Amino acid sequence: MRRRLTTLTMAAVLSLSLAGAAVEGFLQITINEVELNPSGRDAGAEWVELVNKGDSEIDLAGWSLTYDYRSEGSIPISETELMLGPGERYVFTYPRLMLRNDDNTRIQLLAPDGTVVDQTPTMHDRDDDGQTWQRYPDGGDPLFADLWVFGNGTRGAPNE
Repeated sequence: MRRRLTTLTMAAVLSLSLAGAAVEGFLQITINEVELNPSGRDAGAEWVELVNKGDSEIDLAGWSLTYDYRSEGSIPISETELMLGPGERYVFTYPRLMLRNDDNTRIQLLAPDGTVVDQTPTMHDRDDDGQTWQRYPDGGDPLFADLWVFGNGTRGAPNE
């Protein structure tokens, strides 16, 4: 009985330690909002909002976002210094590209070395309107990082 209790206690401590590590490792730069299908023409009007949830500035030079339409690829966010301070947002507009609006669209944020830093769930948006996919709550929650909602766009502002 005593050995079983010790094993259970150790398992509980390990679980709490792993949960704490996940919270501490919560992403500093996150994809916060995505507009897949804006009103009117899509090319050059679809965008991704990033937010810096950390305590230090991040240079987005060399970082990239993926896209998927007729082919898959990635596009640099900036080729020159682009500093994003703590709590700041940056809205990246895909130039001359149209994103897939069906059920298979997933956007990934890639660090300069190609590591996937963040990604959206698969999304769709078939209506030409101001609705966007948004991380909820604004900026995400370390315990529920994959919680997204579809609602009125809040480009460059906190998600409602």
